[in-house]
Amino acid sequence: MSYRLNTTDGQLLVDLVDGQIDNTSTDITLVGRNYKGFGEFLNENYIKILENFAKTSAPGSPLTGQLWYDTAEERLKIYNGETFKSAGGPVVSNVRPNLVTGDLWIDSELNQIWFFDGRDVVLIGPKYTAQQQQTETLAQSIIDRNGQEQVVMFLYVKGTLSGIYSDATFVPLVNIPGFPLNPDDLTTPRRQIIRQGFNPVSENFWWRGTSSSTRSLVSTDDNDNVIESLTEANFMKTDRNTGTTGTIKIQNPNGGGLSVGVDTTEFLTLKVVSEISTLEMQRPDKDFRIRTRRGASFDTALYIDSSAQRIGLWNAAPTVNLDVSGDGRFTGNLEIEGNLTVQGDTTTINVATLQVEDQQIELSMTDGAAAGDDSVADGGGIKLKSTEGDKTIYWSATTENWTTNQDFDLVSGKAYKINDVTKLSADRLHDSVLYAEGIVSVGTLQNFNAENFQFRNSAMTVTTTPLSINSTGTITVNNQKITGVIAPTDPLDVTNKQYVDQQIDSEPVVTSLDVTGYSNPANTFDGGASGPYIDVIGLLDFLYPATQKENGTVARILATTYSAATVSNISIDTITQKSYVSLYVDPQDSTTPQFESVLADVNFDTASGNVNITPSRGKMEFEVVGGAWQWVRTTSI
Repeated sequence: MSYRLNTTDGQLLVDLVDGQIDNTSTDITLVGRNYKGFGEFLNENYIKILENFAKTSAPGSPLTGQLWYDTAEERLKIYNGETFKSAGGPVVSNVRPNLVTGDLWIDSELNQIWFFDGRDVVLIGPKYTAQQQQTETLAQSIIDRNGQEQVVMFLYVKGTLSGIYSDATFVPLVNIPGFPLNPDDLTTPRRQIIRQGFNPVSENFWWRGTSSSTRSLVSTDDNDNVIESLTEANFMKTDRNTGTTGTIKIQNPNGGGLSVGVDTTEFLTLKVVSEISTLEMQRPDKDFRIRTRRGASFDTALYIDSSAQRIGLWNAAPTVNLDVSGDGRFTGNLEIEGNLTVQGDTTTINVATLQVEDQQIELSMTDGAAAGDDSVADGGGIKLKSTEGDKTIYWSATTENWTTNQDFDLVSGKAYKINDVTKLSADRLHDSVLYAEGIVSVGTLQNFNAENFQFRNSAMTVTTTPLSINSTGTITVNNQKITGVIAPTDPLDVTNKQYVDQQIDSEPVVTSLDVTGYSNPANTFDGGASGPYIDVIGLLDFLYPATQKENGTVARILATTYSAATVSNISIDTITQKSYVSLYVDPQDSTTPQFESVLADVNFDTASGNVNITPSRGKMEFEVVGGAWQWVRTTSI
């Protein structure tokens, strides 16, 4: 009977047929009962499990919880029922590896740690690379001369301390390496001092920017009395950025307006042309942009590419005449006379009626002009959303079929067709259907009529379960052969001629022989002699030819030889008859023929006596090796 193999949760995995193997249900080979040569598969299964199926591609038939060592990424992964996910641990590499959500990557070249959130690779730290050396601000706690803890911020550039930020002035208890001593300190040795604000390490340090505390410009009278103190805020400078709290009015009589340029080169003017306020570029093929500011960074709100005649909204590199980055909204109608290309992850159309003039809708177009391969088209189709479960029609690259999770209901009078030929209608499987393969069961048939009933290619195949023939009467084979029967394993199994012939040909040969007169290589068995086994082989091969026997067939022979016989005490009873014959004698001394009577035969009624025969016996064993009888041993009796 077959093995019913279940998974750990009790689900039936496979019904394993006796004498068969299954290498499709899992990634190891399942061996059925009495399968010949099962040891190779069992050992290979152990090897695969020890290796965690190590190779560059994932196992093809994984079970939930199965481990796989990805040799391409050198990572251990586990199957969660849908896909193989990394079993954990950071990845150390000098190039970015293939990552899954939650992975950590240690860049061994830049000495930085990154994590993958499922979409972006985000830097954890440090913020500088190994080549940049330590370049950062670092919070530190310092104990001052009064034993108080002071929190400061160290500034490092290329591994060197550049300065210290502090919110208080204090003297460190222990000097800070790389920070200068206080030149005004009168103690010996001198100490360091951290002042409130930024404390640069080098005296050549410069602040590049605007200071809020500078000395004012003053206006005085003739006696040098200060009349008014004027700070930088009271002036508009001509060589840098400037501003005013008042109103600037430009009233050029020639309408030249406001001009902006670099050095003596004029780039842009704001003026009035024919009573139209005009912002005008003065340099040919030079672009124009309007920027907004968010914190310390600028965003390009409007960009005009003069040479290409393109406008970008929140897009500094427009590729078409109007290139907008971000969302758009029209409260009125939008009419497009050319083609419409929509790129993104989701296109939402909230309308009551959608009308499409074209007869075809194309899906899975990778760039609007070219289609991808089957891997790109995999999973494409139609999804009808519903709170009670989505209704889908998808195409699968694995099965190369359209699949749906709903029934198809044809209206009355319609049928299923293939190549415009009707195959199935409401109440009929049409005559054009010539084959029905893979039918598991058929319900009760009131009538079954098969003309010239046949099995395909004169063969009947049962692939999953044994074939049982239950008959209440005699099963008759019409004077034909039954072939293809394997060797039996059960006393009630039917067998084949080859098996029977092999059993007969390998049946041990058991006989006795009188080998009197045979002497090659010995004529006796006494004293451990081997006997005349060479002569016996010739006789044995005559009686039982080795070429008609299976290798390994054994012959056991009881051999007897009589080496001597003694007759004694012979007693002869009355002579019942005697006869004479005349023989011609040629006398040497006479020419006259002569005849003499001689005794021809004698018949006795009874002769009796004692005969003693001395036998020598041995048990001789032979075996068929390479189609010939070979002597194995001789044992004297």
